[in-house]
Amino acid sequence: MDSSFAVQVAVAVPLGLYLFSWLVTVLRDGHITHAVTIDAPVEAVWSYGSDSTRARDWSVYFHHITPIEGPGHAPDGTVGAFRICYRNADEQGLRWDETTERIVELEHREIRTFNLVGFPMGPIGRAQVYEVHQDYERIDGNRTRLTFSSKLVRQPGFRNLLAWPVVKGCYVVFGAPAGQEVFVQNLENIQAAVEAQESGEPYRRPHPYATHLPWEATPLRWWFSNRWSALAT
Repeated sequence: MDSSFAVQVAVAVPLGLYLFSWLVTVLRDGHITHAVTIDAPVEAVWSYGSDSTRARDWSVYFHHITPIEGPGHAPDGTVGAFRICYRNADEQGLRWDETTERIVELEHREIRTFNLVGFPMGPIGRAQVYEVHQDYERIDGNRTRLTFSSKLVRQPGFRNLLAWPVVKGCYVVFGAPAGQEVFVQNLENIQAAVEAQESGEPYRRPHPYATHLPWEATPLRWWFSNRWSALAT
């Protein structure tokens, strides 16, 4: 192979991927959202969602959340509250931090997710920040619509600007579909838990905590299956 042609290919391929990533950032916002209707008053749903220690009962992804409380820390479920989400029971491996940024009582909670440890892309992945929103809508006295939504937020700075197309492109293609699946299962678990609490019945969890979710255990097979499903619907 001619050396000049090899150089051209070596330049063109990364540049093409970079430009494609820019196109992805323009066409897709990477916003994920899901909602469920829960047969319970909004006060009960809000109270359940405000208690970080209950996450072990409903999350299929992180094993537990540890609120950091005490002197100098805001109480769990309030503005300024800080907590750590652990993927594994032994608190090794994947984890990330969260702070509660804004609250509208019985209506809305905004959470900032950051410092993602152990995720792909190393320091670049760790530096990313996500906005997570929980919306509580009172349908009537005994029904509530709970909506989870999230999006990746670009951070300031020239380096972040340069890395943004690659980071967001990877998130839109791989991260967002995985996050959407987790939202669906988590919300169905929350729905079952709150309704069981209100009725006095035992909680029968629809989706168990999974040490290896499909997109972790068989990432390529999951990704192709997910893409095929998206094209078929």
